[in-house]
Amino acid sequence: MMKVIETPDEPQYSKASPTIKTAVAPLSAAISSAVLMALMPLANAQGTLEEVIVTAQKTEESLQDTPIAVSAFTSMAIENKGIDNIAQVANFAPNLVFDTTSPVSGLSSGAVVYIRGIGNTDFSLTTDPGVGTYVDGVYMSRSAGGVLDVLDVERIEVLRGPQGTLFGRNTIGGAINITSRKPADEFQGKLDLTLGNDSRQDVKAAFDIPMGDSIRSAWALSSKKRDGYVQRVTVGDELGDEEKLSFRGNIIYELNDQWDFALNLDYTDINESSAASSLLGFTAGAGVIGYSLANFSDIPSGIADLSQYIPRRAEDITYATGKSGTKLEIQGAAFIANYHAENFDLKYTFAGRETEGEFNRDPDNSPHAITETRNPDYQHEQTSHEFQISGSLLDEKIKYVGGLYYFEEQGTDNVFVDVFLPTPDLSAGFPATINNYADVDNTSEAAYLQLSWQLNEVFSITTGLRHTRDEKFFRYTQYIGADDQGNGYPFFPGAVNEDGVFAPGLAPLVANGSGQASDAFEQSNYKLGMDATLEDGTLLYYSFSQGFKSGGFVLRYVEAVDEVRTFEPETLDSHEIGIKWQGWDDRLRVNAAAYWSDYEDVQVTFFDSLGGPVTANAGVVGIKGLEFEVTAILYENLQMDMAYGYTDASYDQINPIEGLSLTIDENAKLVNTPEHSFNLGFEYLIPLESNELAFRIDYRYTDEIHNDSQNSRFLFEQAYELWNASLRYSLGDEIDLVLFAKNLKDERYIESGDSNFGLGFHEGNFNRPREYGLTLRYRF
Repeated sequence: MMKVIETPDEPQYSKASPTIKTAVAPLSAAISSAVLMALMPLANAQGTLEEVIVTAQKTEESLQDTPIAVSAFTSMAIENKGIDNIAQVANFAPNLVFDTTSPVSGLSSGAVVYIRGIGNTDFSLTTDPGVGTYVDGVYMSRSAGGVLDVLDVERIEVLRGPQGTLFGRNTIGGAINITSRKPADEFQGKLDLTLGNDSRQDVKAAFDIPMGDSIRSAWALSSKKRDGYVQRVTVGDELGDEEKLSFRGNIIYELNDQWDFALNLDYTDINESSAASSLLGFTAGAGVIGYSLANFSDIPSGIADLSQYIPRRAEDITYATGKSGTKLEIQGAAFIANYHAENFDLKYTFAGRETEGEFNRDPDNSPHAITETRNPDYQHEQTSHEFQISGSLLDEKIKYVGGLYYFEEQGTDNVFVDVFLPTPDLSAGFPATINNYADVDNTSEAAYLQLSWQLNEVFSITTGLRHTRDEKFFRYTQYIGADDQGNGYPFFPGAVNEDGVFAPGLAPLVANGSGQASDAFEQSNYKLGMDATLEDGTLLYYSFSQGFKSGGFVLRYVEAVDEVRTFEPETLDSHEIGIKWQGWDDRLRVNAAAYWSDYEDVQVTFFDSLGGPVTANAGVVGIKGLEFEVTAILYENLQMDMAYGYTDASYDQINPIEGLSLTIDENAKLVNTPEHSFNLGFEYLIPLESNELAFRIDYRYTDEIHNDSQNSRFLFEQAYELWNASLRYSLGDEIDLVLFAKNLKDERYIESGDSNFGLGFHEGNFNRPREYGLTLRYRF
């Protein structure tokens, strides 16, 4: 019998790795020191902070006048901080976690976003994200391909808390709002070339091309290539490489003073290996037991014990031999029509997006076919219509935003899982394929309205209402057979459906093997807020907002069930108080917020007793915390950015869920929810006549984190620190040379993964090792 790797029941910490108790003290000291550094030298500082304009409330306004918690990054800040894709924003925004691959997918680009402990790890078509991503107002509904390039972006905003009274689609946990740069009135452009370790070669180009007095256009192209960093030693290739081509186009036509139109186009082609997965360990499970009962003749060098040659935590080595690859083709278009009247604006947006491709995964990370997953025919289409009106009444004392929204999506995700299973009597093992054919057809309709009433020069109140109706349809064919061609085994009894024999020698996984399910979810949500603007411009605010995310169906099955598993909607009641202050002659900006929330029927992903991923309602969670952001000009040409996030989340009630491989209780921690996070950055400019030298250093601390809902000991990650640095030399306004290094200390930590006690293997996706390179930037 094969041996399995045994590990302690509790997470282990090295002497150099702080636990949460030992980490809080130095973290608090660091925050206190940073605040003192910001306050002490300001009296001698010169210059002022740049005003940041946001559209978090669907109208352009100063960040300091916006009564919600939002972190904003301008194009200059994105460039200076070295942000290459939207996932890297999490290094600078409090209480935000952004993983680049979804567990059990193998996707090299699979967005998993959490804000204040709210999000979703499952990429399947039958579940919805907890945090919405919007590009120029268009909602991106799916995880696949969701790690977007920062390509010709004007601004990225991270909005924390429910945003449903302002956005067409539900955003229960928050939103990442991306605004593209608008075309200029004259021809201009920018070229970027980046070379770095791991054979990195990035090329970006952006051009503004006027097409007459009333038509402007902007075009951008990005090509990214670099080698992987996890060696598949048996095969001889690598996981975690990058090969991506992206394109964006933006055309604006101004007919007259009342009417203008925009057409936004985008295209992305991804052709990469699978996500950079490594083995974390084996335990007894159906897959491992099944393989141990089989013939070991195909094992290299005659080794019959996997634990002898697969290390427990080798970040950059895997013995996987299964099919690798992520191939995605994504294209989108959005048409926007605006009408501007004296006291109101009308806006209509039509958008369509299409994603198709395939992705693969060898989760046991061994040279044996214990478990391998293939998604060879992933297809998704979405269309949306949004009609929005915004304006003011009573001499601008009342401002309003309202809208109607319709969304529709269709998708196909056929999943094949090659496994080695034991026979029912555990006398032998045999290869089999779990066949999950799935189609979805979903719609969402919504109406929303938000009003802000300026009572006097100091006080105003805000009210909002949203009504949502979601309809979901799921069609499935799911069974176990000899292969993905539908060939059966003689010792399987066969499945029978309404039309007679489904297929002899196939074991059905859902009812008789094929069927369909549908459901509808409807909810009204509210918002109430009050804010006060003091004489010096300080903004104080309180808001209560509700969030809602509809239920759905479990898409994939390993153990047989009588009917499709379902899960109910989750809801959130959130309270927030905040302050936004700017002073010291506009050299110091301090924004802070505290919040507490009741999070009910929380949707999380578990594994059943045979290893199938199951989305279920885990229970009721209480969440409280705070965010603190500071920007200051400390001395002439020296700027500091600091942010701190605190989240305290705990289960108040657990819903019993039968058949799990690893149960949870009220002591369980939420996935992707570190208690403390902190970042600190300094940028120093040295003028050199017509040129400029700039040095930047950034520090990021992330507290202990659980990477799965069942708090597996394999996926627990201790607190870690990251250091980035860059040196920029600018020749006038046209040329920049940037020398950069990321993850200076070569810190390694688990970003994502899955711990499958049912099948007996545990895999993790680690961050990329130290990076360094040179960027040449030319503007004309």
